Amino acid sequence: MLMDAGRYPNSAAMDLFQTHVILPVQHFNSPKEITPELRLMMAVLADAVWCLEKFRVPTNARGRRIFHRAKQWLLASEPHWPYSFECICAALDLNASAVRHRLREALDLPPAPGVHMRQPTTRVEARA
Repeated sequence: MLMDAGRYPNSAAMDLFQTHVILPVQHFNSPKEITPELRLMMAVLADAVWCLEKFRVPTNARGRRIFHRAKQWLLASEPHWPYSFECICAALDLNASAVRHRLREALDLPPAPGVHMRQPTTRVEARA
């Protein structure tokens, strides 16, 4: 049985009507290989968050000193130092300002100088 070449569209035309499958690997960025350097950066960030949480209400001078150093590291703008907060966030594909903002909210830290935070909104209840 021979096919009539004139009756059937060529393969280029048929490609327009076929569905194309996109695999997640093709759409999303492939995950980075977690190198020892990235593991160290994750550990430094985790340790700073732990220090901020644990010593938020210090009971002694050591706790105040640890909290103050972790807070300074978090709020410092030092993009040239390899293990600064900003460089670690960049290496881990995190938005440094968003992480800072979230940690400030969670730990009730004051905003960095020059940063204008949104005023809290007050909710007015309707009376019946």
